[in-house]
Amino acid sequence: MVVFFLIVLGSLSFVSGTSAEPIDVFANSLSLDTGTQLDGPNGTLIYRGGFELTSPDARFGGLSGLVISSDGAELVAVSDRGWWLQARLGYDLNGDLVSINVGELTPMLSVDAQYNEGSVRLDAEALVRLPNGDFVVAFERPHRLWQYSGTNAVARSLRVASILKGLPHNRGIEALAMLDGERLIAIAESGPSASAMSGWVFGVTQSESFSYPYDGYFRPSDAVRMDDRRVLVLERGYTERRGVAVRLMLLDVVTITAGARLQPRQFVELGPPIPLDNFEALAVRHGPCGALLVYLLSDDNYSPRQRTLLLMFEFVEME
Repeated sequence: MVVFFLIVLGSLSFVSGTSAEPIDVFANSLSLDTGTQLDGPNGTLIYRGGFELTSPDARFGGLSGLVISSDGAELVAVSDRGWWLQARLGYDLNGDLVSINVGELTPMLSVDAQYNEGSVRLDAEALVRLPNGDFVVAFERPHRLWQYSGTNAVARSLRVASILKGLPHNRGIEALAMLDGERLIAIAESGPSASAMSGWVFGVTQSESFSYPYDGYFRPSDAVRMDDRRVLVLERGYTERRGVAVRLMLLDVVTITAGARLQPRQFVELGPPIPLDNFEALAVRHGPCGALLVYLLSDDNYSPRQRTLLLMFEFVEME
């Protein structure tokens, strides 16, 4: 099926009175040594810093999408209750992540320039930044993609709602990434069968569908383009019997084609001594010396039993 999909490259209008509000965010150290290694079948993650984030502000939490600037200094995240979170990150002389500063919250505006606090319509689940600097956000309930020229901009609706309308109420797009300069890859946490999740490539003029494997436990929760050849996918699993688990998977870009059943390769599964929680957000960048740095952010679901963890790792592939 061919549908029209538009990534708007022009500027969107801004609304007065939607400026960011300062918020106190505290970075609590973790009992984990920098340099701790976690080995997997295709390489190693080296822990390069992180912390548990807390705030006395009840609006903080539920973070499900993440973008990190190319220099690592700027963090932008989106929440399940329709808030943009912006902050500045700090590093030591070794490049390890050591601080978070200047937290700000901004309400996510709808296409009619409104913010409906507490509305399930503002359940943001994934975030990607386009080459021109705009953001695209995937929302659940109802399922849709909205584009923003900035964190205080009015949303522009991308014409994909008819494609996504068959997804279950709370099982929409969780993984969203740039495939190239004009196309997005999106993966839902539900699918057409007990062994497959739904996925799409959204282009300028059409969409193509594919399927992503499901083993009954791990579901995709975010994705990011690593390089010219690969996409990195974050998967998380949870059941009362097995508890929580997290792993990183590699996808070859050339295999992401119409009708394909993708076959990701496991890079590493996270586990002790790495702290685990409901990791839903993933970002990557290259450090000053060329190392690939991977950021993971967890969604606490606004629950006192869960945590907001921000972790940074160096990604080292097996030679």
